Amino acid sequence: SAIGFYTSGDALQKIAVANATVSTQAVTKAQLDAASEDLVQHITVDVDYNGGSANIANVAAGTRVLSVTVEIPTAWTSGSSTGDFIEVGDTSNASRFIRAGDMDVTKVGQYHSQYQYEYSSAGVLRYAITNGAASGGTATISIVVASDSVSVTDYGSINNAQNSNNDLGNIS
Repeated sequence: SAIGFYTSGDALQKIAVANATVSTQAVTKAQLDAASEDLVQHITVDVDYNGGSANIANVAAGTRVLSVTVEIPTAWTSGSSTGDFIEVGDTSNASRFIRAGDMDVTKVGQYHSQYQYEYSSAGVLRYAITNGAASGGTATISIVVASDSVSVTDYGSINNAQNSNNDLGNIS
């Protein structure tokens, strides 16, 4: 339950750790690898008011979506609360996580969905932007999943980070 390091004639001693069997014992690398099979992963995509629809990520069977957030950093120009919206879902249900009425792009804010869904078979996470009258605006879609396999298919844009961080160097 406790590890001690002892010297013998000022020589460094090697130690070995066995697989833990109770919560107060150290774990081995094999146990750590097994515990991290379902990793919590954060997927973020920046989108524009006229971005249409696109795939965000492919998810494996057993993946659980933990939360979805859509952040509107500035109100969309000339948009309306009913005609302009973002939906986040998958190929089976386009608005599984965020529906048209769940957010208002004319107001700055973060819109959260805590609806959790576990995929029984592989799926594709998607977003769809409906542009009614908006002439400008952006959003950031963030999805937190627990899975051992997620393949991101749309990395979004780095323009916001590029323009606000002088340390990025010579990105054009």
